[in-house]
Amino acid sequence: MNQTPLVSVVVLVYNTGEYLPPCLESIAAQTYHNLEVLMIDNGSQDGSGQVCDDFALRDSRFRTIHQENLGIIGGRGAGVRAARGEYLAFVDSDDLLHPDFLKTLYSTVKESGCPLASCGAVCIDEKGNFLKRGVTLPEEFLGRHDALEQFLDVFKNGGMYSMVTWNKLYDARLFANVRHDETMFYGDDANIMDKIYDGNEIVLSNEPLYYYRTRTGSMTALAFSAKRLDDLRLYGGWVDFFTGKTGYEDLAAWAVARYWQVFYLFYVHANLAGPLSGELKAGFALHKKKLNKLLPRILSNPHVAGFEKLRAVLFCVSPALCYKLAAARGKMDREKEA
Repeated sequence: MNQTPLVSVVVLVYNTGEYLPPCLESIAAQTYHNLEVLMIDNGSQDGSGQVCDDFALRDSRFRTIHQENLGIIGGRGAGVRAARGEYLAFVDSDDLLHPDFLKTLYSTVKESGCPLASCGAVCIDEKGNFLKRGVTLPEEFLGRHDALEQFLDVFKNGGMYSMVTWNKLYDARLFANVRHDETMFYGDDANIMDKIYDGNEIVLSNEPLYYYRTRTGSMTALAFSAKRLDDLRLYGGWVDFFTGKTGYEDLAAWAVARYWQVFYLFYVHANLAGPLSGELKAGFALHKKKLNKLLPRILSNPHVAGFEKLRAVLFCVSPALCYKLAAARGKMDREKEA
């Protein structure tokens, strides 16, 4: 009789073609055997759904769920609802797992008593070659921590390692009352993590057990678009989450500082790409209402530099003027260097 609990592995599949079989093989080769693999065919049009069906015939632990394309968040949500395991893991369908990925993370949660465990990742290219860069945390964040403390790395350093779903093992009960915002295109991993982390501890390691593939045309390689404003919704939601939360006052201040930083960078990048579309104008205008309300907290914020506070004031008065002045300054600096 198998004494280990069932682990549900959710694999969201959409037109991943040649990368899908190696991904599924790496899951099948896990040294932790008591698992079910939910392959969510999210409306694939390249035969990926058939690859899933064929794999399910080979290995009874694998099950295919075919559905229309509900986006990344809608697809993962379908996997969570269908999962029967005591634990959950998520794998992108073009990535690979180290054979001991599940075994190591399960041992960590069992020994620690924490409902969450996380590992490091290394990047691979389209051919599966290892790249020098990876996904790691600063030393100060490793080990056992209040899970919400990871947001400091997000707000202070811009790191998103802690906010991705795919390098972790979760107690499935953490998802019992969590609902994905299926209107979001970006921020699919991170939009639920504050709810998952709240009130829980996590054990973090940089041991590279997950192999994250970077390729042309993948979701994370797309250029800036109006849909990227979902990231502003994400950061704005974190401001709301931490505001007034007892014991997390400094994280609330960091959340405000990061929201302003991301807002300004997005506005600059969007303008550098050309005239703003109507959709972008409307999106920035909506977020600027929130920024205007946050201006007093930006001006009193210990994590916002003095010149950034002045820039925030000017931006709230006139984003277009703020951008023109920044562009003129950049042009002068380039001419001096020439």
